Amino acid sequence: MTLKIIKNFVHRPGVHCESTALRDIFEFHGFNFSEPMIFGLGSGIGFVYWKMKFIPFPFVGGRGVKDLGESFGENMGVARKVNKTSSRKKAYNALRDMIERDIPVMINVDMPPLKYWNLPETAHFGGHAVIVAGIDEGEGICYIADTSFENLQVATLKELEEARASRFQPFPPHNKWYSFEFPEKLTPVDEAIRNAICKTVKIMLNPPIKNFGIKGIKLLADEIVKWPNEYPSNKFSQYYEVCYIMLEEDGTGGGAFRYLYAGFLKETGEILQQKDLIELGNRYFKIGEKWTRVARLIKEMPSRKENSNEARKLLLDIANDEENIFNTLRMKFL
Repeated sequence: MTLKIIKNFVHRPGVHCESTALRDIFEFHGFNFSEPMIFGLGSGIGFVYWKMKFIPFPFVGGRGVKDLGESFGENMGVARKVNKTSSRKKAYNALRDMIERDIPVMINVDMPPLKYWNLPETAHFGGHAVIVAGIDEGEGICYIADTSFENLQVATLKELEEARASRFQPFPPHNKWYSFEFPEKLTPVDEAIRNAICKTVKIMLNPPIKNFGIKGIKLLADEIVKWPNEYPSNKFSQYYEVCYIMLEEDGTGGGAFRYLYAGFLKETGEILQQKDLIELGNRYFKIGEKWTRVARLIKEMPSRKENSNEARKLLLDIANDEENIFNTLRMKFL
C-alpha cells in the first residue's frame, strides 16, 4: 500500500483515550457528541480499589467496571465488535484492509513502544485506545489519532506492531481492533441518557463486591491509613506518584474522571432542560476538586505520613457526597 490517509477523518483532542477515540469514530460516521457526553452515555464513571498479587501497589481508579465502548454502543443502538488475535500478521492485515476501505480503526496499544510518547520502558499500559487513520507502507509508517495530541502522530509500523502485541500485564492489548455497525438513527438521546444513568447508579450504589463504587471509596478510606506502614516510602515512593497520576493526570481529565462526568450531567441538564441536573453537575465538579486534593495528598505521602489521616477524612466526605448525588439520580431516573 502506498500512502493512504482516510479522507474526512477529523481528530479533536480530548482528555481520556477511549472517549476521545469514540468521539472521533462517531463524528466520522456522522454522529456528533462531546467527549463528556460520550463518557456519561458510556456509564464511564465509577470507582475501583484493588490489590493484586502481580502488582506491587494497590490500583486506585475512577472508571466504571463496565466497558465504556460496549456500554456506549448499547445505549446508542450501535453494534460494536471486539476483534483480537494472537497473530501479528492477521492483526495488521485486518487493519490494512479497513484503512484501504476508508474506515478509521480503533485499536488498543501498549504505550511505551510508540516513541512519540517518549515514555520509559516501565510505563506499560496496554488498555490505551487510539485510532489508526492512515498507513504508508513505502515509508513503513502509520498515522495515529491519540487523545490529547492535536495532530495525527507518526509511528513506524514496527512500533505499532510491538504496541499491539505487547504482553505486559495487567492490561495486554491482545492485538485488539474494533468494528462498528451504525444504524440510520441512533437511540433517542433522552432514552440513552436514562439508560446510562441507571447503569451508573446501580454500579455506584450496589456494586457486586466491596472494591467497587461507593463501597470501594469507603474501603480505600479504611486502608489508606495503613499505607505508610504497609508501603514504606523507601521502597514504594514511586508508586505513590503513579497513584497520583492515575487519579489526576493520566487520561482522567482530573479529579478521578469526576470533572468529565460533571460535564455530562450539566450537558444533560441543558438537553433535557432540567436545571436540577445542571446543579448536580456543579456539585459533582466540587467532588472532583476533593478527588484532586486526595490525589495530591497521596503524592506527598512518602514525606508526609500524616497525609494518610487527612486523606481518609476527605475520602469519607467524598463517599457521602457521591452517595447523595447517585441517590438523587436514582430517585429521578429509576
